[in-house]
Amino acid sequence: MEKIRKKIIIGLIAAALITPIGIFLPVWFNAGDAWGEWSTETVDEKLGYVPEGMQEDADIWNAPMPDYSLGKENRTMGEQSLAYILSAIIGIGIISFLSFGIVKMLKKE
Repeated sequence: MEKIRKKIIIGLIAAALITPIGIFLPVWFNAGDAWGEWSTETVDEKLGYVPEGMQEDADIWNAPMPDYSLGKENRTMGEQSLAYILSAIIGIGIISFLSFGIVKMLKKE
């Protein structure tokens, strides 16, 4: 069990460390925003329309850390990379905490 846990932790750390690829690839390929992180305006520019479901649901969710930033606009690539990694670590931490809590509750029953 310990080997599996160690592999999972290493995999999560690796995943967190490669999250900045989402910043670099669009820059390297002159693609604009990170793929899939488009506003309805960007989708309209790219497709010529906004899918109905996306338009209806666009304002339902507001991210706790918009653009994975920590409040400062026009960040350097290094700062953006650190913010992406920090966001990944926070997300991994929250999901791990919730998962651990659910498993503990289920084991009690």
